[in-house]
Amino acid sequence: MEVLPISVPVKKAKFDVYESFKRSSFRFKDNDILVISSKYVSMGEGAVVSLSKIRVSTKARLFASKYCLSAKMAELILRESDYIFRGIPGYILSVRDGIIAPNAGIDRSNVPDGFAVLYPRQPFISALKIRTKFFIDTSIKVGIVIADSRLMPTRIGTTGVAIAVSGFEPVEDQRGKKDLFGNVLKVTFKAVADSLATIGVAVMGESNEAQPAAVIRGLKVISTERRLTWHDIAVDSREDIYIRELKGSKSFVL
Repeated sequence: MEVLPISVPVKKAKFDVYESFKRSSFRFKDNDILVISSKYVSMGEGAVVSLSKIRVSTKARLFASKYCLSAKMAELILRESDYIFRGIPGYILSVRDGIIAPNAGIDRSNVPDGFAVLYPRQPFISALKIRTKFFIDTSIKVGIVIADSRLMPTRIGTTGVAIAVSGFEPVEDQRGKKDLFGNVLKVTFKAVADSLATIGVAVMGESNEAQPAAVIRGLKVISTERRLTWHDIAVDSREDIYIRELKGSKSFVL
């Protein structure tokens, strides 16, 4: 297996994400898996907001005071979250489309001062469109992962999480298989997309590398033409083993 980072010029306005890779010097091959930074997709699609234009609600002011956030950031977090749990100064723990993340994944790094980047509005549609353009334009079949960095509970530093996937099964059911000692696996699922997201995030970097994507080559996955959604990579937060324990912390449903 090879992991190959892709460098592109810095973008400061909306752009076509596929075209940016087409114009790069990278040569794609059949069955490549292209892992793309969710922030890069968001910026291409214009999912960037000016904080100066945010109107703040009373609820946002209460959250801002409680968690030591700016009122405008608190307002954005409320808008972008499906569920909100307790937080700590500077951060609110929330869930958006099956992803648990501080501040609903809103990011203010690598964007101009006074702006914030949101998650892509319809990331699975974005992934499908990019994959389709590759095939129509070049006849090359690729898999797409839109990835973000994430914090893991009790761990230092970031890994990766798949925001969206297209072209291959993001989770492989291992139930019924046997381990090395003949024990039958009863509950095991292999998080293929999240594993690839972590590989991609590790190569892309987190600061000024200007490498918003990486290609994973030579890895076998299960191809699919299914229209995937977040339900194919995540469980409902109310069924999650960790979040169920957080219910005692007086979570709020928006």
